[in-house]
Amino acid sequence: MALQDEINQETKKLKDMPPKKKAEYIWEYYKFHIIGTIAAIIFICVFIRDWRENKKPVFLDMIVINSDIAYTDDNPLRDDFIKYAGIDMDMYNLSIDTSFVISDSGMDQLSLANSEKLMAMFAAGTIDLLLGPDDLINEYGAMNAYKNMDEVFTPEIKAQLEKNGYEVYYATVYEEDENGNLYPEQTFPAGIYLDNSGYLNSVGGTDIYKTQKDTGKRPVLAFAHSIKNMDNALLMLKMLTGI
Repeated sequence: MALQDEINQETKKLKDMPPKKKAEYIWEYYKFHIIGTIAAIIFICVFIRDWRENKKPVFLDMIVINSDIAYTDDNPLRDDFIKYAGIDMDMYNLSIDTSFVISDSGMDQLSLANSEKLMAMFAAGTIDLLLGPDDLINEYGAMNAYKNMDEVFTPEIKAQLEKNGYEVYYATVYEEDENGNLYPEQTFPAGIYLDNSGYLNSVGGTDIYKTQKDTGKRPVLAFAHSIKNMDNALLMLKMLTGI
């Protein structure tokens, strides 16, 4: 049977059917075509959406480690920064990932995966800011992961931070000698301790680093060595410190 004759026959058959029967017939004989078409449309829509998203410039890329909001669905830090900085989310991508958890031992599966992911992001140069407890911040500081703040902070910013009682965080970079022993090569200002951040102490009505503080750890905001969005990172610093 010619294709046109087959089409005409199917059209006539469907025309004579009641609506319910017609729907059942179409689904029975054409369901795989329908499913395939729907799947193709969804794939194309998702591809176009992701392509458009990836074409947008990144406003800021920030990792938040071991906060008390790591296991929540809400991300008040991201929501508040969008409002504070007046970010047009149709124009920019913004990544503030609060889901990172790395245990003290670092040997459980989640911690290992997050550590490896963080190292890969540092190597790829995609991180602008890192916020976390000082013991973990120190580990990456030892590998020269942070930028020297003397190159970034203006005298005005330094004066405002000091006036508001913020302490400078210093990173110490270690090198290995021919015997495999580590020795401190350099120490430089790489960020700010945020113990007394009025914002972090009340995000969503709670201190998001209370659990870490209760164990004697101090939250630190550090600037990545390969930071690409310095002006926007300074906006985040200002929101967190109120300077």
